[in-house]
Amino acid sequence: MAIDVIDASADFLAKTKRILVVPGVFFLLQVITIFTWIGAMLCVLSMNEITADESIPQGKNLEWEEKSKYMAFYMFFGILWICAFFEYASTFIVMVSASTYYFNSDAANEGDAEVGTGFSWAFNYHAGSIAVGSFIIALIRFIRIVFVVIAQQAEKASGDNAAVKVLVRVAACILSCIEKVCDYINESAYAYIAVSGDNFCSGAWNGFLLNVKHMLKFSFANMIAKIFILLGKVAITAGNMFSLY
Repeated sequence: MAIDVIDASADFLAKTKRILVVPGVFFLLQVITIFTWIGAMLCVLSMNEITADESIPQGKNLEWEEKSKYMAFYMFFGILWICAFFEYASTFIVMVSASTYYFNSDAANEGDAEVGTGFSWAFNYHAGSIAVGSFIIALIRFIRIVFVVIAQQAEKASGDNAAVKVLVRVAACILSCIEKVCDYINESAYAYIAVSGDNFCSGAWNGFLLNVKHMLKFSFANMIAKIFILLGKVAITAGNMFSLY
């Protein structure tokens, strides 16, 4: 069954080469958004006072105002949320395309994937579901980044204390695990939504139950997929080395 899933995935990619454009489109949107965000953040920074630092030749200090700090935090969380939204929107469109390819096919004929339907569903019907999942991931990433900054300051203040370093590493590992678990639940939810059309909460719950019910099958299929992906990476690396030689 796992090999059949990989085989069907390969047929889908071979039949629907235009699906490769979808991640590129959202990557371009992310780049445009990030550059726009950088310009807006520079405007927020310019609202603060710049004072001379007498301890450093020609040194300058940025004196943050309280309202500017809140604006910067708000904008920082916003860019994390928008980038996560683009990532999940791209994933959801691919999932919808795969599900339409499956339901349009039968034993006699190979159907077509409806990539346009994926865009329509993502932005007309399930934009809220994608926004909720991306909000959860953005919040976890925001907490992780803030924690890293605070942890670095704590390590410096502790004078390289081993206990502090251990606590920081353990906490960072826990936050990383939470992010991976939430990301997996979100992807399961969007896969279920792409087939059933449910909302995010129903899709997340039903997707979770489906994973629990077929845990062994899903893990084995994922393991087989990772092996094929590894073989592909090795083949690409070997091909690049041979062509360069």
